[in-house]
Amino acid sequence: MNIVIFEDDLHDNFYPLALTRPLWELRSGLFSFKERLELFLGRGGNLSGCEAYYFTREHLAPWYRERHPGAKINDYSVFGSGGDILCVNALKYISETDFNLEKNSAVIMGPVPVLARVSGVTSAPAGSIANWIMKLGLKPIDYYADYESPATGRKANFIWELVDWNRGAIRHDFGLAGFAGAGGSRNDVTILGDPGQVYCEDGVAFEPHAVIDATKGPVCIGGGSVVRSFTRIEGPCAIGRDCLLAGAKVGGGTTLGPVTRVGGEIEQSIFQGYANKYHEGFIGHSFIGEWVNMGALTANSDLKNDYSNVKVYTPDSRKKTGLKKMGCFMGDFVKTSIGTLINTGTSIGPGAMLVHAGQLTPFHISPFVWYINGSVSRSVLLEEFFATARGAMSRRGVDMTAAFTAFITELFASCEPAQGKK
Repeated sequence: MNIVIFEDDLHDNFYPLALTRPLWELRSGLFSFKERLELFLGRGGNLSGCEAYYFTREHLAPWYRERHPGAKINDYSVFGSGGDILCVNALKYISETDFNLEKNSAVIMGPVPVLARVSGVTSAPAGSIANWIMKLGLKPIDYYADYESPATGRKANFIWELVDWNRGAIRHDFGLAGFAGAGGSRNDVTILGDPGQVYCEDGVAFEPHAVIDATKGPVCIGGGSVVRSFTRIEGPCAIGRDCLLAGAKVGGGTTLGPVTRVGGEIEQSIFQGYANKYHEGFIGHSFIGEWVNMGALTANSDLKNDYSNVKVYTPDSRKKTGLKKMGCFMGDFVKTSIGTLINTGTSIGPGAMLVHAGQLTPFHISPFVWYINGSVSRSVLLEEFFATARGAMSRRGVDMTAAFTAFITELFASCEPAQGKK
């Protein structure tokens, strides 16, 4: 059996992060959705010999083939094998029972497929894989929406769900990865609660007076990370490789992707990776893209003064989250000045520059604009963007490649009509 990981047509619900990555690259819990699937495949057993094929929007494929040179991305040869194919929605929290789905059956959630197992396929879908599944007439299987369900697990429909569910996702992934029981060997950090709920990979360094509070959930720290003095980490929490925590207060439900630098206060937020929030300030109930740089005292609101539910911008409308606690969503390469104040539920497009003068931001800032003193000043020039991005990436030892520049050039052109709008 081969595994096909596909996007449905609801990727705009994961704006602005989805503008610059496949949905299976998004982080939640200890892993990206791609990494979580590969954890299962790497264990062999009944899945020995299974290969994963990843599908995304065509304009994203060249750059992500470069980022994952061993992955089969938009490789339609899988549909000519005639064997069994398990199709998994890119935003499905995979579970063991998913691999036992009955042949020629499907789990459907509203307008999109969550899982499908198809036998005897000998030709590639003419359109999107999600639409192809919907037209096959497969036997419907009940879907259980509880994340802890032993049947199928949960599928995310909106970006804020990844943030809201992150505490449970970290707990689930910690057990899934088998990390429990490794924290008792650390004598260089104060651990509150069960040391077995703390896992540090080789090469993690703690300065004196750092505290890990595992009373409410597990904490996992990736190799090469440095935790400086007076940092407090509350579980459940996932910290990737080569991170720097500089006297930070990291609240439960937080995921830091690789090579992220944080200081100040963070609460239940996801950082995709390679981001810099080194200074004092607050980020809460938010999702932060790659290569974001926040000036000192940048802070977001994650609770309205009247305690009403938060709405979040998506390209077709501002949507009701049904949540009272929800912060902001920053696309890749966003930059904020010192003292930037970000409104509740704000979405900021990739490449935007925020220079603020005391006012709260509007609910949406378009990609590749300068937002200065309460209004859009001008569009970022493509040459300016590349110069800034090259400087940021070189500081972390990452090259700016031809595939990346081609992708950004295409994205910049597609966003241009919106750049002059507030």
